[in-house]
Amino acid sequence: MTSLYTVRPAPGEGLGCFSATLIPAGTLILSEIPLFNVREPRTNAAVVSAFSKLTGVEQEQYLSLYAQNSEAEGDAKVIDIFNSNAWQTGSRTSICPLAARFNHACVPNASFTWNSRWCRITVHTIVEIPTGTQITLSYERPYQTIKSRHEKLSAYGFVCSCPACGTGAVASDIRRARMVVLDAKIRFERRQLWRSPWPSAALELIKLLKEEGLVGEAMGLAHHDAAIGWKRHGRLDLAVKFAIKELELCIMCFGLDSMAVDSSVTFLQELKCQLAKEVQSRIEKQAQEADLISQGEH
Repeated sequence: MTSLYTVRPAPGEGLGCFSATLIPAGTLILSEIPLFNVREPRTNAAVVSAFSKLTGVEQEQYLSLYAQNSEAEGDAKVIDIFNSNAWQTGSRTSICPLAARFNHACVPNASFTWNSRWCRITVHTIVEIPTGTQITLSYERPYQTIKSRHEKLSAYGFVCSCPACGTGAVASDIRRARMVVLDAKIRFERRQLWRSPWPSAALELIKLLKEEGLVGEAMGLAHHDAAIGWKRHGRLDLAVKFAIKELELCIMCFGLDSMAVDSSVTFLQELKCQLAKEVQSRIEKQAQEADLISQGEH
């Protein structure tokens, strides 16, 4: 799979991963078992202890990763490297040397995920990536303004200069500030027990995500929320439509063997079953009404 991309210097970003060929959306470009991991909440002692258990070759591989303080030595360097390269993997935080070579972008073209079924991380492309293009992942959640993202990204020792933080920053920040509000509104409406109006917040969120170019996991979650909203509104036909799109996005981001895909399939099947029952009930009711009319005419 690594033949799909090469690792080489990225101007101003150290090393980066660049496509070696045209890569279609939904392509698995990396599957990696963590070098080691520590349980959260982690301690520096736990990181140092886990590092000490690696083989000499593995330690050398680990120490070749980026550290914010190039002059750090010993345990300080081990901890620095961990904080600069670790990924959240379920209830643990892991070091994946190959995945660590992917740089960040607030509008990424690939998706990182933890496949708990196989205990490995995966990276899938979420858009078609032309040859020679840097492949990027997002280190942060999308529903954040530039200030919030940069505060959190500073822990990795860099300032993001992607289009969402540079030339398109003003428009992007307006969209993302609105996304924060919409996400909170969706979470609030999910807690209500009564029948809801049409899912305007989820639909607006989908529109903003498209405008922002965020077509990965966040888009899938927004379609899931829209499907739930349409179901609560009494429009199972539209709920199924959005659940189908959710499943497509889920497969693209996580791969067919992901448990997240299993959940999306189950959700879609339940909606389809409910819709079929609703349609059948409607047909039976219409048939009964037709019989009553026919009897009345006689």
